Amino acid sequence: MSTTTPIKTALVGFGTSGKHLHLPLLLADENFQLVAVSTHHSNVSNALPRGCSQRSFTQVIDDPMIELVIIATPNNSHFELAKKALEHGKHVVVEKPIALNSKDADTLLKLAKKKERTITSFHNRLWDCDFLAIKSIVNDEKLGRLHSYSARVDRYQPEVINNWRDNPQFGGAVWELAPNLIVQILTLFGKPNSVFADVTTLRDKARAPDNFYLRLAYPKLNVEIRTSSLVKHSGPRFVIHGDLGSFIKQGIDPQHQQLRNGITPCDSKFGKEQIDDWGSLYTNNSDEEILVPSPTGDYCAFYRHLYDTIKHQAPLPCDNHLALDMVQIIEASQRSNDSNQVIML
Repeated sequence: MSTTTPIKTALVGFGTSGKHLHLPLLLADENFQLVAVSTHHSNVSNALPRGCSQRSFTQVIDDPMIELVIIATPNNSHFELAKKALEHGKHVVVEKPIALNSKDADTLLKLAKKKERTITSFHNRLWDCDFLAIKSIVNDEKLGRLHSYSARVDRYQPEVINNWRDNPQFGGAVWELAPNLIVQILTLFGKPNSVFADVTTLRDKARAPDNFYLRLAYPKLNVEIRTSSLVKHSGPRFVIHGDLGSFIKQGIDPQHQQLRNGITPCDSKFGKEQIDDWGSLYTNNSDEEILVPSPTGDYCAFYRHLYDTIKHQAPLPCDNHLALDMVQIIEASQRSNDSNQVIML
């Protein structure tokens, strides 16, 4: 049991991310005490832990006892809510994206520095089991010099769900799905030299783009990411080629779905992939498939690192330069799609 005083925390937003990601992760970490939830839903008291009350956002930021505010609201509200929380002296976690443009993102980072407060974006998929496997393979140079990296997230949702994610100004596939893939790429390879984008809307009733292809160029390395809402049977999630071999990865990290199903991080099977989803390694030393067991996924690592950041000035769970670079890449992809040209970064 921890002997330290937990960080009193408020959660702003109680939709999919707030209820099924942040809430169970916070409850699994004794270094955080969730004391307030702010949401437009009329009454969520029955879903809250003991000692946690439903409050307005103003009540949250005016409470001097609350140290940390987590923003898990629609994309277009991230900047204003995070800015107000920082101005009231709170540490802040913002759901990805940290903001919808690089100017606003930079404003938040500078304000946090001025206020001597922590701000970071919740890029939990840096602790996906598949990405942890890929990071190990890349860092250990098992594929030699990489020349091709492809990642995709496909869905089959022919019916359009009428919510903020279908708003063409701040929703759509690019803002919803690209941040995770881009930050993973930035973690592995740094910032690319250029970006090319093809963003389209496939479903007749969709208002926001639901299909995209992005190509990020590095010296002697081509990186592609894509997603579609009309793929019934998707191919591999990751395909990576180097001069010494290839790595092919099916499936998707189980943690988010496990949390939605009520499986907590305390469960022994949490974060563990089925063997059928393990990656396949092919090297010059062998023509046979080598199954690569995926490490256990660990979304809880985000809050463990955050506690050390707030209390002991340790590095952020996700470096803010990654979050800022990600927004700049999406901005460049929008310019590329509009002009049908490669945009230099």
